[in-house]
Amino acid sequence: MAGQVVAFPRRDKPADAQGDGLELLLSGPEDERPATVLFLHGAAAGAWIWAEHLMPALASSGWRTAAVSFRGHGASYGRGLLHTWGLLDYLIDARTAMASLEGPIVIVAHSLGALVAQMLLGDPRIRAMVLMAPVPAEGLAGANVRLAFTDPMLWQEVARMPFLSPDTKPPERLRHALFSETLDDARAGSLLSRMQPESLRALAEAQWPRPVGSARLLGVPMLVLGAKADPLVPQDAVMRTAWFHGADRAMLERIGHAMMIDAGWEQPASLARAWLEGLSLGR
Repeated sequence: MAGQVVAFPRRDKPADAQGDGLELLLSGPEDERPATVLFLHGAAAGAWIWAEHLMPALASSGWRTAAVSFRGHGASYGRGLLHTWGLLDYLIDARTAMASLEGPIVIVAHSLGALVAQMLLGDPRIRAMVLMAPVPAEGLAGANVRLAFTDPMLWQEVARMPFLSPDTKPPERLRHALFSETLDDARAGSLLSRMQPESLRALAEAQWPRPVGSARLLGVPMLVLGAKADPLVPQDAVMRTAWFHGADRAMLERIGHAMMIDAGWEQPASLARAWLEGLSLGR
């Protein structure tokens, strides 16, 4: 099962797809650009989070795009075993998605998915990476201790995320951590209702350092984007990730942790697109 990918056009995914393999959404032309952009989602999300804005934004510029849902997420298999899956399982899923795609790969990843992306460094097919609000390779233990002291209510809401059910009203503080004030409350509520529990094992593993290579030493161009007001992956953690990888970087104003679906999603989309188009990726 782990080696099977079920690919769907972005708007044609059947409702009963869950359980048949790994969900892979596809969009954009096949041969216009020198690489395929593979999106990796963060905690409590799925491939759908990229299909909202970033996939069509890059596809409209000629990029072939794909977004995978890790096992236990979206329409991929394994929801009933969610809390048994760890980061290495997500890494296998990312590699499985890559194996289903042809040619060079550009990785665009968010939060927990950005940690998985860093674990992929060294794969010769990867030509570039864009990391958004990335969980650092050093882990989030320090940031979580800080959050527990500076905003204990938000810390408790984040800690309860793995246990949320679809009928549970999303916590108010979590809404303001994920999204900016400029996002309409109804829209924020709709997006939060699509979030799901995250694997306790994966979240626990993300607290501690992971051995990853430096993109700078491996010759992989990287862009790191952070949100200045993000309490979940704070600015100093974003800057250390960028420094370790020798990456280009930008800290964005007036946008939340879930920057790809926030009201200001055009900021990361335009920065990523312009940065990618300035690279010489080859084939």
